[in-house]
Amino acid sequence: MVLRGVSRWARFCLAAVAMILLVVPAGAQSNNDQIAKVLSLMKSCGYNYQTSSMPTVWTIHSTGKHLKDIKVVVAIGPDVDSELIIFVTVTEKRRMPVTTDFMRYLLQQNDALDQVKVGYDRDGDLFVRIDGTLRLADAEYFRHIVTQLQESSDIIYGQIEPQLLP
Repeated sequence: MVLRGVSRWARFCLAAVAMILLVVPAGAQSNNDQIAKVLSLMKSCGYNYQTSSMPTVWTIHSTGKHLKDIKVVVAIGPDVDSELIIFVTVTEKRRMPVTTDFMRYLLQQNDALDQVKVGYDRDGDLFVRIDGTLRLADAEYFRHIVTQLQESSDIIYGQIEPQLLP
């Protein structure tokens, strides 16, 4: 009787391991497909991009009227609904004043800008960000969101620049 229980347990464990081994390569293939799609989108839009040490993160540099180096970061996220993450760090935490007027302005921008999130990252730096679904992205959509982030970050920086600390 005890041997049957052990045998069933062993079969269950083997089945679980087999399922895990089947799922892991499928996820890896999906990730490779996502990387290929992002690279294709950046190339079709004509962006000069730089790769990072992480295979799912790239940067696109541009220049604005106020922000001299707009570094757009393109990343593949873990979530199916927000697997395309594109953001710009507008300024570092150490340069921002902690005043009510400053915070109010940022909240107003969060409301005024379509699709763009304005917020603070884990380090307290100011960012603008758009999360999208890579599955639905085409070149026109990709160019639109990159342009929107470049323009939004430049506008916000131009407005807050006089208040920033050295």
